[in-house]
Amino acid sequence: MGKKKQIINKWNGYYLEDCICRLCLYYGGKKVGCRLARCCCEDEKCEAELNGRIRRKRGFTRWDI
Repeated sequence: MGKKKQIINKWNGYYLEDCICRLCLYYGGKKVGCRLARCCCEDEKCEAELNGRIRRKRGFTRWDI
């Protein structure tokens, strides 16, 4: 790594759209729902709402431009 290395994408945390149930490992589908008694992503959801990270802006990722 030289001196001219530039970090473009810094980690800012999860957005609320990243924590939807359909993407979860423990989601059993429409009929079954979540298999856990308590959501495993609840902490990330609360933190995203408090910090205002609901949806990403258009063009946030390279393929979304």
